[in-house]
Amino acid sequence: MRTRAFTLIELLVVIAVIALLVGILLPSLGAARRAAQSVKCLSNIRQLAVAHTLYTDDHKGRFIDAGLDHGGLGDLDKAWPFTLREYAGGTIALRSPLDRSRFWPESEGGLHPGVSLTTAAALLADDDPSNDPPSASLSRWTSYGLNNYVTASKHPPSSIMRQKAYDELHRIPRPHATVHFLPMTLGDSDPITSSGTFARSDHVHAEDWENAGPEAAAAYAATQMQLNLHHGKPESFEAKAGYGFLDGHAEVRTFRSLYRSFEDNNFYPETAK
Repeated sequence: MRTRAFTLIELLVVIAVIALLVGILLPSLGAARRAAQSVKCLSNIRQLAVAHTLYTDDHKGRFIDAGLDHGGLGDLDKAWPFTLREYAGGTIALRSPLDRSRFWPESEGGLHPGVSLTTAAALLADDDPSNDPPSASLSRWTSYGLNNYVTASKHPPSSIMRQKAYDELHRIPRPHATVHFLPMTLGDSDPITSSGTFARSDHVHAEDWENAGPEAAAAYAATQMQLNLHHGKPESFEAKAGYGFLDGHAEVRTFRSLYRSFEDNNFYPETAK
């Protein structure tokens, strides 16, 4: 009995159909993967919020502080990625699955030759300040940062705020509307030759964003935080990212919905709504 083989034309048709199906399915698979990463990123922020609630309970309502300066010397003992670790069961979700920054240390898949959080934590824990690393030598420690309005040491000058500080829960008029955690910029410079500025910091300076005018606020903010970590163009008011709020909840929001103007935004506790 003779068996019939495939002709060359039939093989080409099958290959073409497979290629077409792959072309149709790959974007869908990529979108599904990114959606899953976005969900995980938001879950990380919620974990940070839970850990922060435990921290405030232990510190009479006082918030964590920032300590990683953008390009200068900081106070590492105050840096929240360090102080919040014990309130997250020793494991803290500091890296978003959407974060491909080159400023992560080489030991964590990045290109920056500086000191990682793990190494710094060991040096800081030995009670010998002589071997503490300077902040200028640090790599990226976190995908997330703090809204500086609600920090004790990095808040805007008193001329901008209605009270001296917003670093305790009882001082926040509307915790559910006030941004706490936000995505730090991934950095677009060379991690070897550049400091990376805010890519290695743990907070932003929201009071500066309208320095170049209202229409440029998103572009200015994008130099400090990653407005589009979840979706959109990097410097767009419509860019989307995950944010954590002082009542402990987290959600994906557009930058425009949070920053309407210098006098009307969700970063300054007095105008958050």
